[in-house]
Amino acid sequence: MQLSLTQIGEEVRRIEQDLDVDWLTQALSGKHTTDFRILGGHRVQISVQRLGLDVHLSAQCTLRLQTDCAACLQTFELDVPVAFSMTLKPRPHSEAGLPEEMELSREDLEECYYSGDTIDLDEILREQIILALPMYPRCTEECRGLCPVCGVNLNQETCNCQRDDVDPRLAVLKTLNKN
Repeated sequence: MQLSLTQIGEEVRRIEQDLDVDWLTQALSGKHTTDFRILGGHRVQISVQRLGLDVHLSAQCTLRLQTDCAACLQTFELDVPVAFSMTLKPRPHSEAGLPEEMELSREDLEECYYSGDTIDLDEILREQIILALPMYPRCTEECRGLCPVCGVNLNQETCNCQRDDVDPRLAVLKTLNKN
């Protein structure tokens, strides 16, 4: 979705946009994302306002997704809230570039740049959706995962495996308390 700067005024403009399932699937696919599957269509609420040359943009939606638990590998459904607010500024035309080292403030992290007469909302939404995804999705907070010895799902049954919970590379540290 492209948003023309001429469509943005000093008053807050609210836009509701359906997120196409194919677009969401493509946005979530890629070599650096976990396997999330889209369940149904979604709607995003966007607010834009122009303040001089700056554009204030905020959006929110909740995505209903299906994925595999990072601990027990069971498929489950989850709701992922996506909400963000940022200020878009015109890209500076400076040839000097950025300094090699620079300390960023919290406000700097909430700023993005646009160039030309349009803002590409698709790219901003895709980025913010990916940032909202959990890195290690878990079916429940209490998920016990799989037994590292026999592979049984510890949420469904117990096993009688003898597990030495100490990494063999760190076993020598056990002797430190004995001295």
